[in-house]
Amino acid sequence: MTALATGIYYTLAGICAYASINHLSVGLQKPRERSHLMFSAMCALLVPYAIFYAHSLQASTAEAYISNLRWSLNAIFAFFILFPWFVAENSGLRPKWFLYLNTAVSGVVIVINNLAPYTLHYFSFDGIQFQRLPWGDIITSGSGSVGPWAIPVMVAMLLQLGYGIYAARTYYLNHGQERTLRIALACILFLLCTVQGLMARFSIINFIDLGPFGFLTIVTLMSMSLGRETHLRLQNSERHFRSLVEQSPISMQFLSPDGYTVSANPAWERLWGKTVEDLKDYSIFRDEKMVDDELRELLMGSFAGDSRVIPPILHTPTHIGHSDTPLHDRWIRTHLYPIRNRDGKVNSMVALNEDVSEEKRAEECIRLIAAGVAASTGSGFFQKLVESLAELFQADCVYVGTIDEHDRSLVCTLAVAARGSEDRGFSFRVAGTPAERALREGTIAIPSGVQQEFPGDHLLTQFDIEGYLAAPFYDAEGKPLGILAVLDTKPLVYSEQVREILEIFAARTGAELRRLQAEKHIRRLAYYDYLTGLANRAHLHERLSQTLREVRHTGDTGALLLIDLDHFKTINDALSHDIGDDVLRAVARRLSDVVGERGFLSRLGGDEFVVLMRHNAKESASAEETARTMAVQVMDKLLSPLFVDERAFTLGASIGVVLFPDGGETELDVMRHADMALYRAKHLGRANIQFYCPEMQENAARRLLLEDGLRRAVSNQELEIYFQPQLNASGQVIGAEALLRWEHPEMGNIMPNSFIPIAEETGLIHSVGRWVFEQACARLNTWRENGVPFNGYISINVCPWQFNRADFVDQVRNTLEKYAVDPGLIMLELTETALLYDLDEAVDRLTTLRSMGLRVSLDDFGTGYSSLAYLRDLPLDQLKIDKSFIAELNTTVDHPLVESMIAIGQHMRIPVVAEGVENLNQRDTLLSQGCERYQGFFFCRPLPEREFLQWLAEHERNRKGLALPAPGQTLLLKSYAS
Repeated sequence: MTALATGIYYTLAGICAYASINHLSVGLQKPRERSHLMFSAMCALLVPYAIFYAHSLQASTAEAYISNLRWSLNAIFAFFILFPWFVAENSGLRPKWFLYLNTAVSGVVIVINNLAPYTLHYFSFDGIQFQRLPWGDIITSGSGSVGPWAIPVMVAMLLQLGYGIYAARTYYLNHGQERTLRIALACILFLLCTVQGLMARFSIINFIDLGPFGFLTIVTLMSMSLGRETHLRLQNSERHFRSLVEQSPISMQFLSPDGYTVSANPAWERLWGKTVEDLKDYSIFRDEKMVDDELRELLMGSFAGDSRVIPPILHTPTHIGHSDTPLHDRWIRTHLYPIRNRDGKVNSMVALNEDVSEEKRAEECIRLIAAGVAASTGSGFFQKLVESLAELFQADCVYVGTIDEHDRSLVCTLAVAARGSEDRGFSFRVAGTPAERALREGTIAIPSGVQQEFPGDHLLTQFDIEGYLAAPFYDAEGKPLGILAVLDTKPLVYSEQVREILEIFAARTGAELRRLQAEKHIRRLAYYDYLTGLANRAHLHERLSQTLREVRHTGDTGALLLIDLDHFKTINDALSHDIGDDVLRAVARRLSDVVGERGFLSRLGGDEFVVLMRHNAKESASAEETARTMAVQVMDKLLSPLFVDERAFTLGASIGVVLFPDGGETELDVMRHADMALYRAKHLGRANIQFYCPEMQENAARRLLLEDGLRRAVSNQELEIYFQPQLNASGQVIGAEALLRWEHPEMGNIMPNSFIPIAEETGLIHSVGRWVFEQACARLNTWRENGVPFNGYISINVCPWQFNRADFVDQVRNTLEKYAVDPGLIMLELTETALLYDLDEAVDRLTTLRSMGLRVSLDDFGTGYSSLAYLRDLPLDQLKIDKSFIAELNTTVDHPLVESMIAIGQHMRIPVVAEGVENLNQRDTLLSQGCERYQGFFFCRPLPEREFLQWLAEHERNRKGLALPAPGQTLLLKSYAS
């Protein structure tokens, strides 16, 4: 019989199961309680331990005994995984190495226990035996030799219990918490029971194993400890909540499901002047003044489980029949919140009452004042605002004052509302005044005695001011812009509500002032040039349009002067844009001095300025004379030295003048005609004045036609390459210059000097120049394939814009590779302008080109700023004397310039070519001076490719055995130039 022994273990299992469920429910509540959750898991593991151990005591076979013993040991080993963690959680003593090592070792022990044939307890198993206990119960026990793992495992369990005792004792000594003392007591009792159990298992004593009762002590003591702590925590929480409600300054009222007041805090009683007993017959649900049908439905729905939000109720105590309350004239906002139990059902409701009287009155004041100023803007806004504030505060004077932009110690009023006197503006120094304090500290209030506090403020004395309120207003960066002040000859009433109203309208004043300043700034940005401060293009067009309308109506005449500074780009490039900006500002000041009130001055953009004038028909001088006088004065003023940053500049100007309305029907016509006149002035060499005339329109139209046609010329194959040979003294063709010709479908043959400048100005020169270079290379390739007897080079003109392009060298290289042309057959003709723009860059680029095998000729030599200094640095293969110098050789006087240029070439060992040789006398003179290379009509005019090749073949046939005639003799080949 095992009734008593097994009953004890089943009872232990039931107790542990109950404890596990109970602590699990507590631990899952928010916030999570890890101690309860861990203890719940430990109790849950003791349930199978106790059940399987009880079954082992009843086993009738060895297999049943070993199986039940194995599962009970698995449960106890798992228990001892959690036990140290539970102790660490409650004691704060957390040796992580020990905790993790114990977890790992316990896991290994469980594996060994399941793999061993007779569990970890037995090494060999002899069988089961039946043992009679002193009170007569018979239990089953095992017989066999103890396994090698049993003793270490028992020692490990004892060490864990020792750790529990040590950790709990240490925490209790440091913190004095009773829970840890109970843990230590439980561990001691468990240790004693474990020792007794070992003695019983090893048959030292004849008694039942009391080890499981150690678990019972742990469960009992820890359940008592955790339960007591939970109870105390709930008591403290309830006490804390009750204290919070009692001491809260917020009025709280707790309602039953039928709307009656159950309880309320002292703040509620102070607010309403009532007690809960006074409202025993009052239900909020039945109060139609406070709760309408829709709100009542929401409230009833909340008690029924509806989760919709209940809106706040705004009312006064008089609304619900409490006119005798201390705050019967106040506004109350009531918020209703349902209180739910654990099941989520609403069993009561709390009403939070908030006094919002100050807010409500401020809203009402704002509404009344805003209604008066909403429709006003600008100065009208400020006047309406001070008048409304004066009426609201019943004050003698209210003003808005702003700080002077140039003198921040001075305040000037924008608007004044003064009772019994005219609303005259005034200004005052802020030093020693309450305004100074307001600007420094913010809103100030001196309800009375302001004169005594600021005896030096004469304004206060003059008007006998007693009370003073002021609030500053600020700009976007938080700097004071001015103040809004309220002054009265009697003491002023000041409250938090008054301060809020004053600050609200000070902020509104600041916002309006910032808006006006922003409008002013935007208008200035829209109509004035940011650099010079002069009127800009938009302002000019507006004024010009207005002037045109006026002169048509009055019969007057207008004049527009378009001024362009000569060579201003050079200043920008050489000295930086900052210096250029300073120069433009200085020019603007000079022009302002000249124009004055006689005209409208504006900056059109860049270095262009405009003077717009109006000439009265009754004046004796003509409009043209008046405009010319102004233009001459402008020219003279700009020609005088201009000093900027200790640098002296002498600026010229080109001026185009147009008179209107004869010179244009619209402002666009006037501007276009002025631009034509300016173009004419610049074309004639700059630094002069040109008036618009109708012929300029015709020239502009022709120029526009050329520009438009030039854009299509390349694709329409209207361009053609002509060739003009270059010969040496013996008559041998050493090269040919590729010259561009344009056959316009309507205008016929157009010379390069007519369309090349247009191509350069419009940027078309890049595509045209690229086409010329490609055509020249293509012709050389074709001539080589066809065996043309041309052994010289092709000279190709390169303009400055082409040469200074960053990709010019790459373009040349790619074209040469495309047509497989020997670079030595290409001579690039460059002017000094192209090379001197950036001499260092030019030298590098020329060096690269010559390293590729190309040759370089300096074209128009002598017409620029030639000097030996830069000639020495430039890598050149040829000098080409300009034809203007060759034309002078027809005279009988000396020709030192030509002689010098030829001598320079000889000394520098650079061949010299004379361009424009047209007669025998010129050729003879050049030959006598040492020049042996020529190009000109005397030898051959520029020819199309076919004619050039014919001339070349005939020239070679006739040249054999011949040389150029001696000086004074006629050239036999000159007939080919006819």
